[in-house]
Amino acid sequence: MKRTFWRQAGLACLAATPLASTTAHAQSSVTLYGLIDVSAIYTSNQGGGRSYAMASGTTRGSRFGLLGTEDLGGGTRAIFRLENGFDVTDGSLGQGGLMFGRQAYVGLENDRLGRLTFGRQYESMVDYVAQLTSADWSVYMEHPGDMDLTNRGVRVNNAVRYANSYGGFTGSAMYSFGGVAGSFGSNSMWSLGGSYADGPLYAGFGMTYARQPGNLSPGTFWKETNSAVGEFALAAHSFFTVGGGASYQFGKVKLSGDITHVEYKQGFEGQDVNFMNYEVNGMVFFTPALSAGLGVTYTDGSVDANDGDPRYLQYNAVLNYALSKRTQLYAFATMQRALGDAQVAQVTQFIAASSSNMQSAVGIGLRHAF
Repeated sequence: MKRTFWRQAGLACLAATPLASTTAHAQSSVTLYGLIDVSAIYTSNQGGGRSYAMASGTTRGSRFGLLGTEDLGGGTRAIFRLENGFDVTDGSLGQGGLMFGRQAYVGLENDRLGRLTFGRQYESMVDYVAQLTSADWSVYMEHPGDMDLTNRGVRVNNAVRYANSYGGFTGSAMYSFGGVAGSFGSNSMWSLGGSYADGPLYAGFGMTYARQPGNLSPGTFWKETNSAVGEFALAAHSFFTVGGGASYQFGKVKLSGDITHVEYKQGFEGQDVNFMNYEVNGMVFFTPALSAGLGVTYTDGSVDANDGDPRYLQYNAVLNYALSKRTQLYAFATMQRALGDAQVAQVTQFIAASSSNMQSAVGIGLRHAF
């Protein structure tokens, strides 16, 4: 009788506290990570003069972040990421002084249903096309003015993003709310993209559309000093970019190619502006520690209002040497020539434009990840 009583009492206690068992088996973690990148750079012509300077984030943006996950059971997890960018040369915050300007999102992830996240996030040109370009080696090797977003310059605020994978296929869709009262579409943005990976083969595709693109990242991305597309982007009523490409690794050699198209609608003086970017590049892995890459990009533009023909040709080279899995030395060189109606050269919007149609930059640096 006593044994039956205590057995029933114990079962009643367990039934009354189901969360105790669930909590005991739940798994959660928070990871602190980061990267510090600093280099010394010589530029041939910035506003008419040579320049010698230190720079932060030349090959990868300097950052630290928190990545968290909690197992909710049934293959579902709660996730978050808070990622801060900074300038290692002076300690200042990046992305216009934002605390977590690189990424800030929270969401849910399920093994079968995919991932749904909310916050400040990247769009599809970054997620699926950027790794095919020379900008993946250095921000100094972007397509002119980073017109197609493949240099990871734009993060999208107020964004809802869904992503899922099946086999070698991965895809995502994003929508950003403009937040303008009485006008659902103003300042809004959407993006679609996907990729396929199978051993040495990778193929990626993306497209992004934005209303009032000059409001995407005020003061930190498209600026008047961006000689390739500054005036077009800031004044445009809408912006659209689409692109894709593929890479394949043959033993120690990896070859990549990409094509992107960019449209600025009703921009400066009411004109429509279009650009095409064509790029090929290759990387040779001489040893597990030593690699080198070469790339070339040709950009062809058209300005409807005056039949303008701005064009650019850019050559890029990089050399990497790994001191360890976390620490790398690197050297790079890049040269851009403005052609046709393009008046000046500017290898990246992070430095001032040349006073002529030629600009080159060379640098050496150190990168450490933790």
